[in-house]
Amino acid sequence: MSLFTRTARLTVAVATLTLAACASYSPNYEALDQQVRAESAPLPVDADIAELIRYAQRHHPAVLAAKSQIERARADSIAAGAFADPQLNITQGLNDTAYQTLGITQEIPVFGRRGMSIEQARSAQRAAQARLEEIKADLAANVVQAFSEYLYVRENQRLQSDLIQLLEQFTGVAERAYAAGSVSMPDLLRAQNALDEARSDYQNLDAMLFSQRARLNSALGRDARMEIEGEYSLIQSHREFAQLPAQPSELYAQVKAHNPALLASRYEVESMLVAQDLAGSAGLPRLMVGAEYMNTDMASGTVAGMVSVSLPIWRSNYRAQRDAAEADVQTGIQQLQAAELEVQAELSMALYQWQEAERNRELYGDVLVARSEQAVATTLSNYQSGNAGFTDVITSQREWLSFALAHRRALANQLAAVATIHALIPFASPSTTQTEVDHE
Repeated sequence: MSLFTRTARLTVAVATLTLAACASYSPNYEALDQQVRAESAPLPVDADIAELIRYAQRHHPAVLAAKSQIERARADSIAAGAFADPQLNITQGLNDTAYQTLGITQEIPVFGRRGMSIEQARSAQRAAQARLEEIKADLAANVVQAFSEYLYVRENQRLQSDLIQLLEQFTGVAERAYAAGSVSMPDLLRAQNALDEARSDYQNLDAMLFSQRARLNSALGRDARMEIEGEYSLIQSHREFAQLPAQPSELYAQVKAHNPALLASRYEVESMLVAQDLAGSAGLPRLMVGAEYMNTDMASGTVAGMVSVSLPIWRSNYRAQRDAAEADVQTGIQQLQAAELEVQAELSMALYQWQEAERNRELYGDVLVARSEQAVATTLSNYQSGNAGFTDVITSQREWLSFALAHRRALANQLAAVATIHALIPFASPSTTQTEVDHE
């Protein structure tokens, strides 16, 4: 076979392989659209906070994405322990057809490189698991906060309905008194205006309730327009879930050990430490072993063993790798320390919010609301008998509403504060622990 013929055939083979590698690719995006539009799982009717948290932690896309990251980290861990693919070398003489060789080489990881790669991947896997716990804890906090605001708006709407009934009763009295000539036209108009204003506020609260329901659905991982079925009570939810999981002094001691964000950051720093060791071994030689079969006119069927090592002579490159790895470790350590300080500050603020809400709950729920209810009844009776004026009645009703809303606001704020604490220290999350404190 002539040299020209062999060259032509080799050129055709290379061209065929090149065209095959450059073939067009058409991905199937229809399956992606179907998965994105997948229907949400049904939500239990009358679900309490623990059930809502469990629902979100099972079905929310953020949790599913974090689980996929864990699977990826697990696959990377397996890949890190795998040996590099062997290399197969084939040579064929062009002007000497009798010259042929067949060789195979395999890199052998030395100086602990394989073990370090495996440990680095395992650290990344532990970090991915901690990030999943962080996402679950944040979701639990978002669910409780959104649920407490949803219940607060519902309570606000119910109280507004009670106020409308009071104003309707008062306006009816004013209209009868005006017909009898004992009430002036301005007082009647003020009563009617107050009633219309209360009705308008009720309609605004109805629109706000829709937005709060959308926020809750988003926290649960559901379509914003879906209904929340069931009869819920802010007071009952507060009674079941608003207690602190531990004393403040214990919480400060436990936040460093249990905070998932800190755990994830620590695992990431551990991975950086292993990467630093890997960078330290980069300047060491790499070892390859293999065998080669040769078929020539002079040495037919000869088999030879091969051992080769790399020559790491470009030291500036390896020094740069070590310096970069050391900088990464120092960055990770400082970021971990900064995260610890931030978590402590968040815990302090959440504890303050809980304590403030507790004081307001006792003040408004145990004292001021009861007094204002008594004041409304007394003032309305006095107005009917002519011993109180219009302003006194309106003032007492608005004061009652203000105190009642402040009581509900304290309940919702306390729920939100506890949710933040559970997100920072999820060792006793409401999704797994349910204790009741009867302090209402």
